[in-house]
Amino acid sequence: MANPTIHGPNFSTYVRSVRMALEEKGQAYDLNAVNIFAGENQNEGHLARHPWGKVPAFEHDGFDIYETTAILRYIDAAFGGGSLQPDDARGLARMGRLRRRAGCRAVSCLRPRNAWTV
Repeated sequence: MANPTIHGPNFSTYVRSVRMALEEKGQAYDLNAVNIFAGENQNEGHLARHPWGKVPAFEHDGFDIYETTAILRYIDAAFGGGSLQPDDARGLARMGRLRRRAGCRAVSCLRPRNAWTV
């Protein structure tokens, strides 16, 4: 079985989430750095992996997937080691809430305060 490949910049919080999940599972992986500032995420090759040109994109044994949550669920199911998610409903709900808040906070730090003001 080949190592999975993550496509995206090392500094991306979403790429880091995928990397941390693979590290927790003890799974080796390859990181294909995508320079979003140079527009590499909009080139034909990357758009074939992610139709909106976002990061991360992920591939493993001929299976391509995008969207961080979907990638994390795949990693949890596809690789050995302990589960990355709680197995009870309340724990899953808390995990979802914290994950969403962390993503929103990280993205909002990059925008000016009035970016969403009409």
